Amino acid sequence: MKMRLCGILSVLLAVLCASALPVPVSAAGGGRPVYAADVANGTYEIEAETLNSSMFRIVACTLTVTDESMSAHVTLSAKGFGKLFAGHGVDADNGDGSEISVFSEDGEGRHTFDIPVSALDTPIPVAGWSIKREKWYDYDVVFHADSLPDGVVAKSGNSWILPCAAGCTAAAVIAVFAVRGSRRRKKKQGDTA
Repeated sequence: MKMRLCGILSVLLAVLCASALPVPVSAAGGGRPVYAADVANGTYEIEAETLNSSMFRIVACTLTVTDESMSAHVTLSAKGFGKLFAGHGVDADNGDGSEISVFSEDGEGRHTFDIPVSALDTPIPVAGWSIKREKWYDYDVVFHADSLPDGVVAKSGNSWILPCAAGCTAAAVIAVFAVRGSRRRKKKQGDTA
């Protein structure tokens, strides 16, 4: 019974240990979200991509982090969008309009916008207002934390779990071998009696 309990404990702790390992970020935002509180204050060039359209392409992005909030100054590849909204198009016109970013032009005549960013490494909805069609189109955009300079992400969330789980797993493995050794000694003693 002790052997089975130690084996189960060992497996559970190994699973905990594996779940604490960093998850790589995929283009689909499969990693853990990185929030403003996790990033040092400052302004950084960062990579951003649209997951569900080649018509809405971000060619440059500057992320600004101040006092636990983030915003992005994005430059689009084309001039087809006149407004951006951080959210879904259906919600864009329901507010007072203060959350809608109207385009400016950069030195090359490309449209630029300023939008809030709720988290990095996870898809966030962004709606673009088509100048030609006069309607909102919904997109999913990922701002990639791994494109930030080294040392900018201030904390890694649950980094304490991995060493703790590794130590517990090692203790469980030692317990399993101790129980096995105890059984072998008892069995040997029973054979010689």
